[in-house]
Amino acid sequence: PSSSLVLRHSSVSVSSVLSSQQQKHSNDNYHQQEQQRQEQEHPLMPRNLSRFGNVTATADVRGNLGPASVVVQQKPGSDWLHDRWQAASNMHGKNIPGQHWILLEFETKIVVDSIQLDWETAYASDYRIEGSLEPMTDISMAKGNNSSTNTNNSSNNEKIWMLFDGTDPSQQRARSESKSGQSPGVKAKLPLHIVHTIRPMTTAAKKPIRYLRLHILKSATGWGVSLWQFDVYGFLEKEVVQ
Repeated sequence: PSSSLVLRHSSVSVSSVLSSQQQKHSNDNYHQQEQQRQEQEHPLMPRNLSRFGNVTATADVRGNLGPASVVVQQKPGSDWLHDRWQAASNMHGKNIPGQHWILLEFETKIVVDSIQLDWETAYASDYRIEGSLEPMTDISMAKGNNSSTNTNNSSNNEKIWMLFDGTDPSQQRARSESKSGQSPGVKAKLPLHIVHTIRPMTTAAKKPIRYLRLHILKSATGWGVSLWQFDVYGFLEKEVVQ
């Protein structure tokens, strides 16, 4: 009698455990399906990451107007003298000779979806947008460029990759342009804002980065280039990596 009692008790315990495991498995499946349904109904949208968290902007030159940090200030400014960065040496827009760059450093790895450059009327078209996981401390070009101005060896260049090349005709469809306003610095009818929206098409553009550099090769106007905003839209790496 006593052993029969033990066997019956053991049978009930195993059944309870199996039932509990099946219920947990069913709950896990439900939550997984519910998450997938919500992701389909409310897909993750790219957001402005250059104004999200701790983003540092530096440039190769200070210029005569605002510091590089104004291009990522939390609330974009509209002050013509203080809320834009400019690679010029005086209020006549005298160009500081040479190539120039603005570098954004993000506090965590990101994946870029699109980039918006809000130029003043002193804009540029010949520029490259380069990404890396490491600081870019010189003006060397990204991997894939054969320019004679490249001062780094190929092994170093592999640490920098090209998201967009404004000098490449095949990439022009990745960039759109809009103009608005009237620049107060000139009498001629010239825009206050020339906005370039770039949706990189290169394979490298989907690689996670921590550093993003706008590498300006030359001005389109002869004046020192001037930038209001450097907006980067995308995702945190942890949001897109499966």
